[in-house]
Amino acid sequence: MSFTATLRALPLQRQLMLAFAVLGVALAMTFLVRGAVEQPMALLYSGLEPAHTGEIIEELEKRGARYEIRGDAIFVAQNDRDSVRFSLAKAGLPQQSVQGYELLDEVNGFSVTSEMYNAAYWRAKEGELTRTILAIPGVQSVRVHIGASLRSGFARSEPKQTASVTLASTHDLSGGQAQAIQYLVALAVSGLNPDEVAVIDSQKGILAGPGIASANQPNAKAETQEALLEDKILRLLEARVGLNNARVSVSVDVSHERQTTSAVMFDPDSRVVRNRSSGDVSESSGGTAAGITSASNLPQANEEPGGASTSTARNSSENVTYEINETRTQTEKLPGAVERISIAVLLNDQVLGIDPAATDAAALTDQMVADFKQLIASAAGLDTSRGDDLTVEIMPFQAPVVTEMVAAPSMMQQLTERYLWSGIKILVMSLVVIVLAFGVIRPLLSQKGTAQDGSAAGDDIFAIEGGGSPDPFVSLKDYTMGRQDDAAAILQEWLNEDRKAAVNE
Repeated sequence: MSFTATLRALPLQRQLMLAFAVLGVALAMTFLVRGAVEQPMALLYSGLEPAHTGEIIEELEKRGARYEIRGDAIFVAQNDRDSVRFSLAKAGLPQQSVQGYELLDEVNGFSVTSEMYNAAYWRAKEGELTRTILAIPGVQSVRVHIGASLRSGFARSEPKQTASVTLASTHDLSGGQAQAIQYLVALAVSGLNPDEVAVIDSQKGILAGPGIASANQPNAKAETQEALLEDKILRLLEARVGLNNARVSVSVDVSHERQTTSAVMFDPDSRVVRNRSSGDVSESSGGTAAGITSASNLPQANEEPGGASTSTARNSSENVTYEINETRTQTEKLPGAVERISIAVLLNDQVLGIDPAATDAAALTDQMVADFKQLIASAAGLDTSRGDDLTVEIMPFQAPVVTEMVAAPSMMQQLTERYLWSGIKILVMSLVVIVLAFGVIRPLLSQKGTAQDGSAAGDDIFAIEGGGSPDPFVSLKDYTMGRQDDAAAILQEWLNEDRKAAVNE
C-alpha cells in the first residue's frame, strides 16, 4: 500500500496528530538551522540624531541587511558590520549635521551681497568650531554662537566681540578643559577676548565665562599648587621609603578677594623746594639847599648850580617755598594669594627599619618624624607665622591584594566559549527532532488505521489486532476460517500468477 493510501486509511484524529508532529519537526529544524547560522549582533552607530538614524535604517532596508534597534543604537550582524559601515560612508551616511567652510563653496560672489556673505562666513566659522570641540573626549553635542559685530565706517572704536558655547558631555569637564574651549574659540575669532567666551553645560550650568573665569581662577590656582606640592613631596619621600610606601595630601587655602591698599608717608626731616622767586627794587629821592620864598617865583636870569640833590636805593629779595617730602604707595592684592597650607603625610613603618620591640623604638620614631617634618617643610616652603600645618604619621600599610595572573585562553577554550551555546542548542533541537520523528511520526505511520465499520485496513494479512498468537500457522488458519472469501481470492490470484509464469516459460 502506498504512503498516500496509508495516510488516507488512518483515522482523522491520527491524521491531525501526524500533521502537528510534522509541523513541530519543521519548526524545530528551522529554529535549529537559524540558531546554527545566526551571527551575533554588533554595534553599528549610536547616539545619532533621529533624522540621521532614520536615513541609516532606510538605507539598510534598501540593502536588505539585517539590523536591530536597541534604544538609540543600531546593531547589525558582526561579520557584516565593517562592510555595512564602509558602504554607508560611501553613500555619505551618516550625514554631518554641522557644515563648515563648505558653505562658502556655494556662495556666488556676483549674486551675493556683503551682508549675505558675512552671514555665510560666520555660519561656516561656527560649524568648524563645533566640529573641533566635538573631537574632545566626552563631548556629545555642541552649539557655537559668535556675536560678531560688524564695524561701521563711521565708528571710531572696534566693536566688542562675544561668543557662547553650549555643550552636553558624558562626564564633568574640568576647569582646564573649559578654559581650553574659551581659548580655542577666542583665537579663531579676531578681536575676541577669551574672557568674553561663555562655556555652558546643558546639565551643569556655566563652566566658564565673563565673571565666572575670575571667580574660578583662584580655585584653579589652588588645585595646581596642591598637585605640584604633592608631586614634589611624594618624589622626595619615595627616594627614602621606596615606591608606594608614602601618601601625601596637600590643601592650599587661597584668597578670593581683590584688595587695593593706598599709603602716604611724610618725611619731616627732608624738605623739597617747591617754588623759588627773586626780584630787585630801586628807589630814587631828591631836595633843595635853600628855602622857598616869594623871590623864588620871580624870573631869574641864571639859575645857580648845586641848588638840588638826588639819591637812589636798590633792594634785592628772594622768596622760597618748601614742601615736606611725601611718598604715596598703592598696592593691589589679586585673588589667588596663598593664605594657608596644610600637609598630611603617611609613611609605611614596615620599610623604615625600626624594630617595635626595641627599647629605643619610640625615640627613634620621634627622631625620624622630626627629620621628615624638617625635610617636608623645607621642600614645601611652609611658613609657621602664616598658620601652615604639617602632620607626619608612621603607620603600617595594608598589604595590597595581589591578583593572580590568569593565563590567556587557549584556542580550544576560545572555540568552546564561542560555539558552546550554539552546540548545546543544536544538540537539544536534534534530540527534539529525533524524538518527534521516531516517537510520534513513525508509530503513527506503522499503526493500522481502522475503517468506519471497525474492519481492519492494512497490507499485512498476518497482523493480528488483539495481540495475536506467536504461531503463524495458527494465525493463517484463523484468518482463513474467518475470511473465506478473502482467502479464496488470494489463492485464486496466486494460481493465476503461476499459470502466467508457466505460459511464459
